[in-house]
Amino acid sequence: MTRHHLRTVLLPALALLASGSLAAACMGSGTTVSTVHPGPSASPAGSTASPGAPATTGGVKAPLTGLIDMGNQYAYQHGQPFPTTDPSSLDAYAGAFSGIVVNESWSQLEPSPGVEDWAPLDQSLAAVQSWNDQHPSTPLGVKLRIFAGYSAPSWVVSASGPTVTIVNRHNTKNVGRWWTTPFRQAWDSFQHALAARYDTNPLVREVSVSSCSSSTGEPFVVSGAKLSRQALAAAGWTTQLQESCLDGALADYSGWNHTPITFAFNSLSTPSGPSATFTDQVMRACAGSEAAGGPDCIIGNNDLSATAPSGTWSSQTYAGIAALTATSDRPGVYFQTVGAPVDCSAMAVATTYHAGSVELWPPAPGVTGFGTIPVATLSAWNTALRAGTAITC
Repeated sequence: MTRHHLRTVLLPALALLASGSLAAACMGSGTTVSTVHPGPSASPAGSTASPGAPATTGGVKAPLTGLIDMGNQYAYQHGQPFPTTDPSSLDAYAGAFSGIVVNESWSQLEPSPGVEDWAPLDQSLAAVQSWNDQHPSTPLGVKLRIFAGYSAPSWVVSASGPTVTIVNRHNTKNVGRWWTTPFRQAWDSFQHALAARYDTNPLVREVSVSSCSSSTGEPFVVSGAKLSRQALAAAGWTTQLQESCLDGALADYSGWNHTPITFAFNSLSTPSGPSATFTDQVMRACAGSEAAGGPDCIIGNNDLSATAPSGTWSSQTYAGIAALTATSDRPGVYFQTVGAPVDCSAMAVATTYHAGSVELWPPAPGVTGFGTIPVATLSAWNTALRAGTAITC
């Protein structure tokens, strides 16, 4: 029995609080000035109970298992504020998904130093809670993904130095110097404020690690375009500074005492090519984080495909995951598909590597996502992931 399955058995009974007032409570009180952040054991205004969510008294929430709607990331890629999460797209898929990602940008939530505006996030959580109220037998858990990168607050970018031009998907973007001390300290402070408010909220089941990220929400992904690397080098970025930043990622999320965090791993790009040595080091630290007194850390990768285990850039990462999951006391594992296409072969790979959950791209303009897959098939995959059984095609 894995330690995550063991925790599920040992956790207190599921919270079955009446939900009529919970959506209103989830809205919170809007803008909060945070000069002294409440400790992680406090009961923040954003705390709500969700049908089917485990209680958090004295323990860590059970991680999400099953299929997760990744949510639309269009806003981040186009420099726009994230809209309120709309779970109604899952109305036809009730029971086929166990969770949904609530995406937010750092700039939305901390527009000024130490001054948090929780309203956008509270509104998205309230929308998910409302959906759960309407689907009490098939509730969704929430995974938070807060983007920094392009969407870091302007005051953070200014404090870290002039912006750096990088290229992502043929688009030119300007980002702050995420490897510098002012940027890293601001991100650490924000994460602790976020945890102080939402760590005991049963609706929030996981939090995605975004420390040190630039062009995506993946910490190890640094744009490899020649223009980007030249600009980054001129700004003072080095592989060593990226490694130093990544070494501190678990500390950034140390305020999450009750909520598991998920960490996307990739081989770190170096001048001589992909390197797995440092990635393995951080991956092992993630897997052993809870035992060392840190947050419960779930290892993963956002490039899931049928060929990922043999890919040039992904094979080393998958080998590392295989090594860490070779024992019965294996850490939790999650995946996200490499792109919008969804196929059974990729899902089979996920269960081969003991994944508890898989994020799928939703249908969006120009993207079919999981919309091409029959609901019955999605339900079967969701059930297999939750039960820890293999998916065969």
